[in-house]
Amino acid sequence: MEIRNKKGDMIGKIQFQSLQDENIINKIIRGLNPGEGKAIYIADAVDNKFTQQTNYVARDWGEGLESLKEKITPWQPRFPIYSEMHKIQVYYGFDNLLPHEIDGMIEESERTGSNVVVRDLRPNNTLVGVNISYQTSDCGTYAFRIFGTTKSRIQVPNSKQSKIEQLNVRGNEAFYISNIEYNQLIWIEEDVNGKALQYEIMGRDISQEFIFTIAESMI
Repeated sequence: MEIRNKKGDMIGKIQFQSLQDENIINKIIRGLNPGEGKAIYIADAVDNKFTQQTNYVARDWGEGLESLKEKITPWQPRFPIYSEMHKIQVYYGFDNLLPHEIDGMIEESERTGSNVVVRDLRPNNTLVGVNISYQTSDCGTYAFRIFGTTKSRIQVPNSKQSKIEQLNVRGNEAFYISNIEYNQLIWIEEDVNGKALQYEIMGRDISQEFIFTIAESMI
């Protein structure tokens, strides 16, 4: 699903995948340990023969919110206001493969006849996301996430209890995922500088109404 801003420009892409989907990309994604990233070349793929898939690991951030805001500049994200911040964690990214490394994967596929070639991605110190846990006085706890990367694969259980709704949050396209394990709201919104940021609010024992109240009141 392509996500577009109010001008109609594409600012991100969100794909929903069933946990029971057995294609090669999903198998590799499910096998990623936290902190791992893989470059994947699939010779017979119709679209996107080359892709990079990552599983970011959350690392504790002990320097406070204001220091974090300075770190992620020039991002200008919004944050919840009706909750007490409990813990801040951050995600660091990976280096993209260089053109000659991609060419090497293609050459290996052609030389060996292998349909799938995989390479490890090198982790770096570029901050790509934030995970903050919040506590409320009467609605439990929830996770609030921001990512500067706006192409995501969201894996959901393939069951009758799982439901995905396409909605609107703060004038932006949004998706609400609900199942027996958690409730999650995800959307992409541009900041004041035009930077597209992906937001997620997720919790086990919080209602859809509460999640939308948090999202709509962010500043």
